[in-house]
Amino acid sequence: MRSLESLVHNITEGRDGSHAFIIEGRAAEGRDMFVRDLIKGLGCSEIDVVSMNRSGKTGYLKDDALPFMERLGMSPYGKYLVGIINDAELMSDVVQNKLLKTLEEPSEGVLILLATSRSDELLRTVKSRCSLVRVQEFEGYGDEEDEKRTEDLMAGVMMLLTGRDAFYEFREFLDKNIKTNEDALEFIASAEDRLRKSMTEGKGINLCADRIETAEKTAMDIIKGMDKNRALKRLYLEFCDSRTHRA
Repeated sequence: MRSLESLVHNITEGRDGSHAFIIEGRAAEGRDMFVRDLIKGLGCSEIDVVSMNRSGKTGYLKDDALPFMERLGMSPYGKYLVGIINDAELMSDVVQNKLLKTLEEPSEGVLILLATSRSDELLRTVKSRCSLVRVQEFEGYGDEEDEKRTEDLMAGVMMLLTGRDAFYEFREFLDKNIKTNEDALEFIASAEDRLRKSMTEGKGINLCADRIETAEKTAMDIIKGMDKNRALKRLYLEFCDSRTHRA
């Protein structure tokens, strides 16, 4: 389990390298508490916290994004100015596209938090500009069921990346843990996070970059309708093939 203090330390020391974060958690209460504690840990006062207002009946409108972006263009009173978008999956594609430049090139001291229970519903262009933070991976914010699921998911990720287990064991993992397309996309995102971490540590940069590209293609195939288990089994075999060619 990770600690919130370690995340705050990485942000304040500039180690994460990102100014935009997707805060994903299934339970809204735990997710909201995590966001509040993160802001508190960063030492932000209420005047340096701005949330995007939602005026649409079912989601955010383009007019909701404009004042939010304008406010984030101002200087913070303290060290950080934090912009929050709650239930970020309710942003339309138009709203998300409006945010791209702000996500990629925020003003000095600006942090943007996209709180959601369904990060798979965000545009890939948005996700590529953000670091994914899963609330259940942090000590004190997930229940026992969430913690067990995270452990099982990471075990599957290590099977995929290291090839330490036989193919039939990976199939058993899929049958037990990957029940929906959302599960499959979460699994792929976890693998990509692990690969990006290795890249930041200078480990197998070219191999990791190739694998991230392969994983993203797999995710897109699932989104387009390919059977999730077939897609993930193919991904496992492609990763095995990459190990063989680079051995």
